[in-house]
Amino acid sequence: MTVEILSYDFHTYWRDTHPLEKKFAAEFRDKVSKHFAKEINEGNLRVHKLWEKPVGPHPIHMWELDTAGSNDPELFGRVLAFYQLNHGKLSVLVHPHTTSGLVTDHTEYAIWLGKKQNLILDLL
Repeated sequence: MTVEILSYDFHTYWRDTHPLEKKFAAEFRDKVSKHFAKEINEGNLRVHKLWEKPVGPHPIHMWELDTAGSNDPELFGRVLAFYQLNHGKLSVLVHPHTTSGLVTDHTEYAIWLGKKQNLILDLL
């Protein structure tokens, strides 16, 4: 079976108990939104809200950017490079959406920037 990448998610984590980390996460979200404004306006990227509680398999607070159902390698490379240089000390999970399924996407195919978080995999 051939595995196909359909799109990508970038989950940026922050701890609510650390006000400076929460502030940095919000500022980083704004920085991403400004840097990729053209791609967002064209519908090639989507920036989601800052979650005020852990959601889904994510053990702490996070916000998400996704590639809007696209697998554009050039755009993925530009976004990943921007994250590598600008995520500070925040943890970032980068994972594809593939034909293999959510657990594999969040584990075997995952890339971590910063400290890896322990996902709650039984929620997938």
